Amino acid sequence: MKQLYQFLLVCICLSSLPAQAQNWRPFRPNGDVHAFRNAAADTVLTLRLDSAAVQGTDSVYYFNRIMRRSNSFSWRKSVNNQFGRQLRYNVAQRTYVLFWNGGTTPVGTLDVALVLKPFVPVGTSWTSANTDVGMPTTLLSRGISQIDGVTDSIATFRVGSSLTVVLSKNNGLVSAPQDLRIGSPAPRMLTLARRPDAAGRSYYNPLTLVDLQVGDELGYEFEPVNHSGLPCYRGWLLRRVLSRQITADSIIYTFRQQERTNYFNPPGCFNSGSTMSPVSVIRISASRRTGQWVSSSSILKLNYTTLLAYEYRQEAPIGSAVTMGQPVVTNRVAGLCGTPVKLVQTRLYRNGGTANEYRPGLDMLAWGSATGEAVGVMAQYEHYLTYYQRTVNGTPQTCGNRTEFATLLPVKAARAAATFRLHPNPAPAAATLTLAQPARAATTVRLIDGMGRIVHTQPLPAGQTTATLALQGLATGLYIVEVQAPGEAAQHLRLEHQQ
Repeated sequence: MKQLYQFLLVCICLSSLPAQAQNWRPFRPNGDVHAFRNAAADTVLTLRLDSAAVQGTDSVYYFNRIMRRSNSFSWRKSVNNQFGRQLRYNVAQRTYVLFWNGGTTPVGTLDVALVLKPFVPVGTSWTSANTDVGMPTTLLSRGISQIDGVTDSIATFRVGSSLTVVLSKNNGLVSAPQDLRIGSPAPRMLTLARRPDAAGRSYYNPLTLVDLQVGDELGYEFEPVNHSGLPCYRGWLLRRVLSRQITADSIIYTFRQQERTNYFNPPGCFNSGSTMSPVSVIRISASRRTGQWVSSSSILKLNYTTLLAYEYRQEAPIGSAVTMGQPVVTNRVAGLCGTPVKLVQTRLYRNGGTANEYRPGLDMLAWGSATGEAVGVMAQYEHYLTYYQRTVNGTPQTCGNRTEFATLLPVKAARAAATFRLHPNPAPAAATLTLAQPARAATTVRLIDGMGRIVHTQPLPAGQTTATLALQGLATGLYIVEVQAPGEAAQHLRLEHQQ
């Protein structure tokens, strides 16, 4: 409790300092994602500060922990991220320190402390530390530069005889050596890939990962991951968007879902024939700030997409396995019809008697997930996206073959076609809705725009078979007309509004 009280006092002191003292932080302590290039071609490393404490007079912020390779096939948990374990700020000295924890041995521990003093006069020198050896550090200059297209002040430091570190006033660290190798002759330098922001507004933006309209479809094929020759089964799963809702802080989709499974009977398999699941409705939602997803489905979940580069999440039972995020690869095009694959996660399992060593699983344990741009999950464990139809700027785009999915979710399409129709379509000023049967009491018609917003609602009196939808004053584009009768699933048709 005493430590917490001290930390709160430090936060109050920080907030009362002049605005200048609040700038030049190498990393933002509010959970924003920082992204850096040059670890490998087209690869972006992401990291953040995710916890805080007080040590003496220093405010201490810890980086998210990651997995590091121990050899070509194994991984180990590490307290150090790309720039160390923690960021320290000394309020009195207005000094930042990036600290690399090399171990617990008092001498020769490979500890590194990169000391940055952005507030001192240009030309001032001091000492950083590398493996218990002092490294002369100097503020070389201050200037102006473009940071991801935005003008910002920068401070340039020289560490040792030739290493240069650049710090931005408003956007944090711009360039520094990976793993804080400030004593290496030619360290790999990481440079800022984009300005720091909340996860939901960076590479993990849910509006970028899933951008579907009502009526769009996703088709997945699945089979066992560990088979040679004929698998025991092969199946197909179809999802169709029922609704899309976007608010200032969230995005929500509902889907209809159905799957068909064909069983084979090679040696070692025990089922045969074919099964069809009942139609179900699933819901997925995400925070537009954190990017975190929640799903009512047990498969094809997006819950791991916010794992940063090499960040890990413990799996039950704790200690047996972790799920690890891979670095962002900005130009990776390996998905269906060239869809960019943005995010990848891998499951790692503890290696027998080695307490801190983890390896990828084999056969049934070979869990992995890949998320593509706009279509969401493209591959996860046994499931692979092999077909989709999505609406882009009012135009349907189809990729893959729908043949294997033709028998799935047939009822809704037939009922929607028989329930009502719209004419004219496209419509300039108004469209007429015609019902196949007289409306039941409390039937409602809604007009939904391309962002999922309800722009018009009108009731249909019981017994009525037609209604006029006025379109004056609405932007041109694609809309969804929804007819909702009490106790029944909503029916939808596309309506194009033209001038």
